[in-house]
Amino acid sequence: MNIIIVGCGRVGVELALSLHKNHVVSVIDRDARSFDRLGLHFAGRTIQGHGMDRTALECAGIGTAHALAAVTSSDNVNAIVARIAQAIYSVNHVVARIYNPRRAPIYEKLNLQTVSSSSWGAQRLEQLLVHPGMQSISSAGNGEVQIYEVTVPAEWNGHRVSELVPLEHSIPVALARNGKGILPRAEILLEPQDILQVSSTPEGVKILRERLHENGNGHRKE
Repeated sequence: MNIIIVGCGRVGVELALSLHKNHVVSVIDRDARSFDRLGLHFAGRTIQGHGMDRTALECAGIGTAHALAAVTSSDNVNAIVARIAQAIYSVNHVVARIYNPRRAPIYEKLNLQTVSSSSWGAQRLEQLLVHPGMQSISSAGNGEVQIYEVTVPAEWNGHRVSELVPLEHSIPVALARNGKGILPRAEILLEPQDILQVSSTPEGVKILRERLHENGNGHRKE
């Protein structure tokens, strides 16, 4: 995926370092010195400029970007950058970090996904950008087992739960369909937009994510 990160502060750096080995990552920041935080082994691109400047965004490749995270120190800048990415460049996955959670309802009216907690901001941002149909909703112990909520994509229509969920490492907990909850048996056939809750180990989560990125026939989505 081609991912743009606007803002090279703590969360921006953590997010960039988490993503750069598996994705094409470009980081935009007004202060060129901020890029020093990325270290010598950062494999992505850095662009000095303002996140609201379309020249900087186009230099970062926003025309072909799959996702953008706006994580500057300004709520207003983050919201504007996110709206530019959505409305002008039609970027599929856009997330804005906000410092004032009271503004969240305003951004929701603009159809902006937001993250407000600094302690888990980078992890949540990565989840929303790279795995938009899958999110962690609970964990046990030190995170050895987590419960994930998965929105079933259209490509998995008609497949059994057991084909998507690696049962040796994961347990299907609940399935919501058309507002009704049921206990999911392994042989139940999935439908698009089913909400499936899965309790899983890290190994199971890795397999589940890989399967979600396939089209249901063993081929990865472009």
